Formats: sequence, structure tokens, C-alpha cells
Amino acid sequence: MNCSEYLVDFLVKRGVTDIFGYAGGYIVPFMDALYFRRDEINVHVCYHEQGCALAANGYARTSGKIGVYFTTSGPGAVNALGGLVDAWFDGIPVMGICGNVPTNEMKGFSGIRQNGFQEMDIVSMTRNITKYSVTANSSEGFDDIISRAYNMAMLGRKGGVIIDFPLNIQQTDIVSW
Repeated sequence: MNCSEYLVDFLVKRGVTDIFGYAGGYIVPFMDALYFRRDEINVHVCYHEQGCALAANGYARTSGKIGVYFTTSGPGAVNALGGLVDAWFDGIPVMGICGNVPTNEMKGFSGIRQNGFQEMDIVSMTRNITKYSVTANSSEGFDDIISRAYNMAMLGRKGGVIIDFPLNIQQTDIVSW
């Protein structure tokens, strides 16, 4: 099972029946995993990333479940920030899953603006408007990352969380489950 399949399985096991998203090249493996579980989780395709995050927010408000959305990297991830801010202010459990460039293309601590095409350091941008913001840099410990993200969103004063999900990690077999 790869990390994308594991994440979808994790969500299904926690009762997530609906997810909101906008397609893009750096989130395709996750979208494939959703497709193979289409009988258990409905994908609602939105016309804009901000709409995805706001739809997940509205879904969480009305259902009592966590609202989940996905976007691709760079501008796609940034477009969804309004929905995360709303979740932060109003204490709404929302999980954002943002595709990103493969880890070997990430700028890291090089001091440059970007290395990979449409690379965005979404973790730095969302640190002050989420309860938890993390990049999944390897498949090792991935289960802990998503468990923590889910729990942080749902426990205590609820709020938004974001998982930066690099393309190569989406496709990597999970190590620690």
C-alpha cells in the first residue's frame, strides 16, 4: 500500500464519506487512490481551490465530521488559504491535503525562492493559521503524521490542519504501519 492509498484508507475508517478537491499534476496519485475507493468516499470536484476549502469547511459545520479537501501545489495550495483561515477563526475541523513537488526538487534550506516547478512552502505560510502544518518528507512515520493531523483537527478547540504531500511520497510504499 502506498501513502496515498493509506491516507484514503485512514479517512474512510474514520467515517469520511465526502472530500472536496481540485485536480492538478502534483496530487494525481492521491486522486487515483480516491478513485479506487469511489464506492466509499465521494469526490466533489470544485472549480477553484478556495471553493474546495470552503466546501470542506461547510461540510464540517453541517455534518459534525472533519471536512477534507485536496489541491495541487504552489498557487493551488495558496488559493485555499481562505478556507483554512475560516476554520482557524471559527474552530472548524478541516484537513487540507496539498500535493507538492517531489522531495528531491524541494528548495530545503538553500535560500532560493523555489527549485521545483510551482513549489510552495505551504507549511511556513500556514503555520499561524492552522493547529498543525507539516510536510510528509518520507513514508516512514507517515501514519503518525496523518493520525496527529486528524487528532489535532478534531480534539479540543477544533481547527484546520494541513499536510504537504510531495509527489514521490504519495507514490511510496508506507513503511511504518
